[in-house]
Amino acid sequence: MTAESPGHDPELRYRLDALLGVVQAELAAAGLPVGPGERPVGVAGALVSVDVPDLRGVLVEWREHTVLADLGQQAWGDDPHREGAEAAAFSRLFREIDTAMSEAMRKILSAAGLEVGSSGNDYAPGELLVTRRLTPSVWQARRDAQDSARHESMRQASNARHAAGCEHPRHTTDDS
Repeated sequence: MTAESPGHDPELRYRLDALLGVVQAELAAAGLPVGPGERPVGVAGALVSVDVPDLRGVLVEWREHTVLADLGQQAWGDDPHREGAEAAAFSRLFREIDTAMSEAMRKILSAAGLEVGSSGNDYAPGELLVTRRLTPSVWQARRDAQDSARHESMRQASNARHAAGCEHPRHTTDDS
């Protein structure tokens, strides 16, 4: 008998897809640009994706604008051993951006009630792994409460009309 990989657990994948939506919403609410997790060329900002095939959680990383990335690649191409000052400056800039944005996203997501840690990816040291939602964020809780109150108000109004024998306003006819 062989063990199935976690990638074949549809319930876990469904929960992680829902968590992915929460992570994207929290980062967008904080004002960060959020791109699709497939990492398309030319997209800058927070990239959010499900950790496939391991399904450990949701991965979050920062991608710099293409202008910066392209110029850095050109500088490194001109200095493949990265011994010159320009290559060192680009390396330092990318490292600082990665550190700053990773820390900012970690703080935002933690404050929003999510459990956040490092993905453990040696090739992407700033990549985060969000494993679960501990509590709803304050803005989502408020929005949900407002939606519930609005629906309850509408239900009560509908019940009152029905109890009074009134038809729905859109279904009445005017014979005058």
